Amino acid sequence: MNTPHQPSASTPPPTSAPEPVNSAWVPWLLVMVLFSALVAACVGFLKALNGSSSADAVLSAGAAFGGAALLCLAAVPVVQQMRQRR
Repeated sequence: MNTPHQPSASTPPPTSAPEPVNSAWVPWLLVMVLFSALVAACVGFLKALNGSSSADAVLSAGAAFGGAALLCLAAVPVVQQMRQRR
């Protein structure tokens, strides 16, 4: 007999539960941002004391913030590698 085939109830593919966010990241990320902001403020203040224009001081402060933030973020994998070697 030719009976129409009814589609079976499709089940969604199994999804893995998302990994819990490491709660230690939040305070360290906050420390990194605050440290970078402190470096940026110091650079901007020193540029302003040097007699540079405000635009030049802000640009230098922004570059200092970005550089300090990148250095802080680059240090995380290095520390993780050092901890694994112990």
